Amino acid sequence: MSGKLDIVAQNVLWNRLVSVCEEQANALMRAAFGAIVREAGDLSAGVFDANGDMLAQAVTGTPGHVNTMAASVRAMLEFVPAEKLNPGDVLVTNDPWLGAGHVFDFVVVTPAFLDGEIVGYLASTSHIVDIGGRGWSAEAHSVYEEGVTFPVMYLRRGKSLNEDLLAIVTTNSRVPHEARGDILSLLSCNDTGVNRLLDLMGEYGLSDLRAVASFIFERSAIGTKKALARAPAGVYENTMMLDGYDAPIELKAKMTISDGSIAVDLSGSSPAVGRGINCPLNYSAAYASFGIRALLTPEIPNNQASLDAITITAEPGLVVSAERPSPVSARHVIGQALPDLMLGCLEQALPGEVLAESAGALWTLSLSGAGKTPFTSLNVALGGMGARPHSDGLSTTAFPSGVGSVPVEAAEVASPVIYHSKEFICDSGGAGRYRGGLGQRIEIGSRINEDMFMSAAAFERLRAGPEGRQGGRKGATGKVSISDGTQVTDKGMYKIPAGERVILQTPGGGGFGDPTTRPDQVLDQDLTNGLVSLEATRTFYKSK
Repeated sequence: MSGKLDIVAQNVLWNRLVSVCEEQANALMRAAFGAIVREAGDLSAGVFDANGDMLAQAVTGTPGHVNTMAASVRAMLEFVPAEKLNPGDVLVTNDPWLGAGHVFDFVVVTPAFLDGEIVGYLASTSHIVDIGGRGWSAEAHSVYEEGVTFPVMYLRRGKSLNEDLLAIVTTNSRVPHEARGDILSLLSCNDTGVNRLLDLMGEYGLSDLRAVASFIFERSAIGTKKALARAPAGVYENTMMLDGYDAPIELKAKMTISDGSIAVDLSGSSPAVGRGINCPLNYSAAYASFGIRALLTPEIPNNQASLDAITITAEPGLVVSAERPSPVSARHVIGQALPDLMLGCLEQALPGEVLAESAGALWTLSLSGAGKTPFTSLNVALGGMGARPHSDGLSTTAFPSGVGSVPVEAAEVASPVIYHSKEFICDSGGAGRYRGGLGQRIEIGSRINEDMFMSAAAFERLRAGPEGRQGGRKGATGKVSISDGTQVTDKGMYKIPAGERVILQTPGGGGFGDPTTRPDQVLDQDLTNGLVSLEATRTFYKSK
């Protein structure tokens, strides 16, 4: 009986640790200055044991942040070992190869001390809108042009802030007040997490986290191995083509499934390119492993043990394993395509059980002004999610990143821009027994009638839409243009002249299953709700 009570108590404690992380994340969202963090949830938060292994993560957050952070804490402790840390100390870095893949994401790690000993760490990551260089674009030829990179450093020693570090950030940022505030919000949220963790340990009379860590890792490892075993053992290969920058990019995966574990080799993918869409391997591994876990282990909490069952490798120097000094600002263009690459492998192992391809990479909408009113505005435009084996895809949903878009009202308050329209695109989801999610059309101009500049770094799938599965049709391609007639065809920088507007149409998700098997009453409802056009409906009935 006592054993059962121990298990119940450990599970309760496990859930309480998740609550600590969630409160930590909420504190970050409340304190953040940047709308992309405060409104869209582009962040992550987690609690780690004394060895730097991730115990729990917040529900709020992105796979790219939290899965890279799972490795970041241990990597940072190699530079500043635990024995050099004292109460109040806080570490920070934005090194793309130690953190979250590009210089805009800062990782902050705070040790939690109890009776003079480190019992765990609280870590958080979020996006800082601007820290110098060329700003958010793919135009740089090396990481040195993309902004200031900080090695692992102290953000705070005891009670003393590292004002030198903050001064470097603010001096190089186009939005210094916001940049400083966002970094301090990371520090503040970790302090909140430390306090809540110590309160929790006091409530349960714990002197360390060893027992609950052992319980979490053991249960997660067993559950993950069992869930992964659902996919038949074997070797599965898949390729995917992306628009790239100057030329198309090929992604390749060789997935080996055996004995409750999965190993993926991304070797054979295109070499790293001379523009900032390259992806460090840590970020590639974060999203590739997420794609596998999203299908096979969705019920298993994300922690060190559940991640250890999946390994992602690649030979150095590829677009998925870029090395310093490759430019990496828009690394999510590659990284966020990898879940669909993984799902293409798993479709061969589990035919008919895998959702169709989704729009993929977030369309990061980076607008700036250099006239009388300088500004930087960062938002995201969302495409459609692929249709699922038993239901339609979700429209304008950020899969796989999971973030939301900054509400129009908040974006217009933060910067002198005006959103003239934001609406679903009829017929953009791929046809199928289950329809792909819809993309959206967004039209934006300057509120002060000045020139604006736009980075097209993240506008992907302009040449080919997401693939359907099991006979489903492709989703619509994305389109970007300026109202003066300019067509956006690459990932460069574009000028939006005063009085003109930028018009974005995001991709729709792929369809699932033979379109002619879609029930008539469902198609009629699609027409009534404005999800498909009358022409598309007529075409469907003619095909039957």
